[in-house]
Amino acid sequence: MQIRRFVDSHTEGEPTRVLLADDGGFQRETLPEVLAAWSRGGAPEVPAVHLALCANPRAADATVCALVCRPSRPTALCGVLFWNAAAPLGMCGHATIGLVRTLAHLGMAPAGRATIETRVGDVTVELRPDGRVAFENVPARVHAHDVEVVLEQGGVARGDIAWGGNWFFIARHDGAKGRAMRSHAEELAYANAIARGIARMGLRAGPENGGLIDHTLLLFRPSRPDADARNFVLCPNGTFDRSPCGTGTSALLASLAARGELAEHARWRQESAIGSIFEATYRRAGDAVVPAVAGRAFVTAEGSLVADTTDPSREGAWTEPH
Repeated sequence: MQIRRFVDSHTEGEPTRVLLADDGGFQRETLPEVLAAWSRGGAPEVPAVHLALCANPRAADATVCALVCRPSRPTALCGVLFWNAAAPLGMCGHATIGLVRTLAHLGMAPAGRATIETRVGDVTVELRPDGRVAFENVPARVHAHDVEVVLEQGGVARGDIAWGGNWFFIARHDGAKGRAMRSHAEELAYANAIARGIARMGLRAGPENGGLIDHTLLLFRPSRPDADARNFVLCPNGTFDRSPCGTGTSALLASLAARGELAEHARWRQESAIGSIFEATYRRAGDAVVPAVAGRAFVTAEGSLVADTTDPSREGAWTEPH
């Protein structure tokens, strides 16, 4: 598959690169067909040349790519596969918002609510009259409460393991009653220490995405009066989410609901590491919750990708021969 056309956006500060067919529409393959072609040992594996499309020098480290596919059934608008520079993602909330804003920019926005197929299930999206994009996520649930992760520097981090379209370890600092977020560098180091502890202990979650706990969410008191809490989310490629993180907010709602700390349909305003906001609610669905998250996205660029076979960084890493 050759990918040439793209539209860049950011969702509350976090970049998305939507990848389109040469004619500016959806790829001719469906999402199941792409996953079948890009799988090894039953697990999806994005080719290196495509992983490199959301990494330096082609994009900011925080970028998530969204490959837009032809729908596999007539009731869906499209399929989408998300990945960052490290690996495929299950769902990606900020990139879903960015995708819908991009489709609106291209004159392809859905009329009313629409279904988008993702690797981990269907999500429902809506472009609201105020310009915000809302999505109803896949069901979210808590896998385990108060799990202790032993840190290499000593001590433990305690938190919940929850699913929100990706698996999260949610390290709580008592939310609105706890400590404030420190510098990005300090929280990035702490979140990475937790991630290394999870890997060292061999912690796994439920069957979704093979049980890989590849995101860490640190929860703090908010810095703005209209927010309920602030988070710092470590992504699998080692960078942090500039948005409040749609799948992280979804996992957090599952944790709050399970602890009786947030009522069904009550509004939750989640602040990001840079101060931007997602607004979220949930409804119950058996032992899980179905989160709904809304935020803003802004288109920043569009153009054509150039693949130069002599480029030493064509697959991401610099590979200049010596």
